[in-house]
Amino acid sequence: MKRMTVLPMVILLAAGCHPVAPTTSTSPVRVEPSQAGYLPGTTVKADTDSPTAIDQAMIWAERYTHMVAERDAALERAREAERGQDDAEKRARDILLELETTRRQLDDADKMMRELKADLDRWKRDVLGFRKEILEAQAAELEALRQIMKVLGGHLSEQDSTDGDRQGEDQP
Repeated sequence: MKRMTVLPMVILLAAGCHPVAPTTSTSPVRVEPSQAGYLPGTTVKADTDSPTAIDQAMIWAERYTHMVAERDAALERAREAERGQDDAEKRARDILLELETTRRQLDDADKMMRELKADLDRWKRDVLGFRKEILEAQAAELEALRQIMKVLGGHLSEQDSTDGDRQGEDQP
């Protein structure tokens, strides 16, 4: 701004004009067109290629508006990302709790399966042992029946006695 007021004074001094001391009269000075014919050629015209101060202000206002909109959009994206992160953290906590519960349930099921296997092994031993006892008891019964048959006078052939032994062994 200061540059704009100094420039016309330099031009006027270069043209040979000297500043006039202000007069005390308030009457306006009238300049004849013939006297001021040199002034239109020496005045500084506005450069039409460069934007004016108002244009610059409008450009900067548009840029400011655009940047504020970008900032608002970035803030909204940041808020969305925070909400997404909060949701993801909550889901992760829920999944970890569910995982811990599932682990406890699997541990309990594993203990129960081990107990069931031990019970099954005991049952097998008992059943197989009992089976052996039953076979031994049947063999003893057959032997007692043979002896009874001999005492009563019954006659047993060797084949009958071997068939009876086989039947006792085949039975479970």
